[in-house]
Amino acid sequence: MKNLRTFTIAALSILSAASLTAAGNGGKRAEWIFSKSKNPKAAIDFVESGRYCSQAGEPSEISFVRAKRSADPAKKLSHKNGMPIAENTAAGDYWLFEMPVEHLDAGTAVDFWAMFFSSPCDTPHKFMFEYCDGGKWIPVYEQKKEDGIKYNCLSTTSDKHPRRLWRSVRLSKPVDNDAVRFRIRQSDKAVLSTTLGGSTTGQSPKIICYDTSVPRDTLKMLFLGNSYTYYNEYPVIFKEIAWREGHYADCDIFVSGGYTMKAHLANKVSRETVEKGGYDYAFLQDQSFNAVLIGTEDDKGVVENMSKMTDRIRKYSPDAKTVIEITWGRKFGSNNLGKKYEYLPTKYPSYFSDYNAMQNRLTDMITEEARITGSQVSPVGIAWQIVRRERPDIELYGKDAHHPSYAGSYLSAVVAYLTVYRTPFGNNPINGKLDASTAAYLRDAAQRAVLKGEK
Repeated sequence: MKNLRTFTIAALSILSAASLTAAGNGGKRAEWIFSKSKNPKAAIDFVESGRYCSQAGEPSEISFVRAKRSADPAKKLSHKNGMPIAENTAAGDYWLFEMPVEHLDAGTAVDFWAMFFSSPCDTPHKFMFEYCDGGKWIPVYEQKKEDGIKYNCLSTTSDKHPRRLWRSVRLSKPVDNDAVRFRIRQSDKAVLSTTLGGSTTGQSPKIICYDTSVPRDTLKMLFLGNSYTYYNEYPVIFKEIAWREGHYADCDIFVSGGYTMKAHLANKVSRETVEKGGYDYAFLQDQSFNAVLIGTEDDKGVVENMSKMTDRIRKYSPDAKTVIEITWGRKFGSNNLGKKYEYLPTKYPSYFSDYNAMQNRLTDMITEEARITGSQVSPVGIAWQIVRRERPDIELYGKDAHHPSYAGSYLSAVVAYLTVYRTPFGNNPINGKLDASTAAYLRDAAQRAVLKGEK
């Protein structure tokens, strides 16, 4: 909780007791979407010019800066599926993220998200994660020193499990006709390559300017899940919603496609994230239909593994409230289960016959799982059921009919927000990328599911 308190106290020291409202360029954002197929020019431009332009929000750039301007041809830039890569990097080299702004007041809070990994794969490599404030580079995380090397974060060496850097900072100095800047600077002497991660489904870098307000409370949040969590980055939407409603959510996250709680228990980076400790809430999103199989002969220890995870979280965060997400049923019940599970609709037709059958089973099993593990539920699937019944014109699914659309992710975020804070939304809520009327309806459906227990 130390970092949270520091964030709020620092804000109070910067700002007067006068009006604490959005100012300057508050609300501005920049997002990079790494995709070889959808944004081939951006990737090619990076290789040729060293600059990767943003695809959403403000015109902004990512660049790779060499500490020593060497003409060594082995030191080159490349990309993989649109993800930028810097090869044969050295101590002092850094990834630079810049978002131009006309003006930001002193005290403006800025959120940053990026993920990266490195090669070779023998050990994680040391980096400094920093932001620029009044012309000075300041560590975002607490600085460490090991074998004479200063650093505050480690890369991972797996492209499947990149390191996620996600943190809000508060600028002590105003910014005028300049830029918001973050960088990931290499501390290790030599690394074969470093890569920024992300895709069209989410998790690509972004900078979000909030405002100068001082949140009335702070909570440390943990999100463990899989693609249902990282599509459209609903935890990022959650954090923005919380800020607009007057709360600071300091969030950590580890997600990986198709992951169960058993997989999270076995993964090193996931374990490290849990072991940071100090969490107030931990949101746990199991593989999307895993809970359907609870109590069947195909049950691979779903409740047991969830119990192990909740126990581990409480070991390192004794005061944490664990929250199990009720996931949503597939659009047609049995669609897109994957070859490994294609037998399930035939074996358990009453669970997979259609959407409602699957959703009802998920709701019942996860509710019971929460009771056994002493957890709360985030009734996302129940809110989906309300929306599908009342407003089938709002498409909650993506093209594959099981992952969420942006509207689906927004609904997940508002349900999570209400699960934590238990109060209706204020007069100026975040609509995200949705039109105001659609967002308002989704918030209403979420409030009925969470606050009124409607099904």
